[in-house]
Amino acid sequence: MNSRRLQRFSSLMCLALMLAVLSACGGYQFAPDSPSIFGDGSKTIKVKGVDYPTLQPWLPHALRSSLRDELAARHMAVWVDSGPADYEIQIKVLSFTSREWFNADTNIPAIYDNRLTLEAIVYQGDTNRVVWRSGAISYSDHEENPSEYSGSGDIITQTMRLLTDKMRNAF
Repeated sequence: MNSRRLQRFSSLMCLALMLAVLSACGGYQFAPDSPSIFGDGSKTIKVKGVDYPTLQPWLPHALRSSLRDELAARHMAVWVDSGPADYEIQIKVLSFTSREWFNADTNIPAIYDNRLTLEAIVYQGDTNRVVWRSGAISYSDHEENPSEYSGSGDIITQTMRLLTDKMRNAF
């Protein structure tokens, strides 16, 4: 009789444990399906500015374009170039390095080494109040003997993907 009670007690404990585990997972969502910091995707956003301590004049445009493409592809917000917007984003480039080492015999690039670190700050459009900060986001790429390497474009795209991924994290 005692073994039967013990077996029933074990079964109930296993069931209770399984229910506890399953209910604990209920609050988590797969990041691409979770809501972004902008809500349902109907809010407008524009770039407030790009601060960068580099001498590459193409970098601000490349960052804006890549961010616009990522937000549009994920349906996170409606992009506007000018005028009022629900949100404004400031991009601060903390560091950017792009190095190429050439083969002395052929004068063809043999090694690429690129790194981009940035921070994004999102402001409420009408009050200019900070609503979200990304913290430092960094991506680096190192390629030896590249056949068709796109260079800095890859790190910009990957960094913007990391940024938009982080915009979906609700924790």
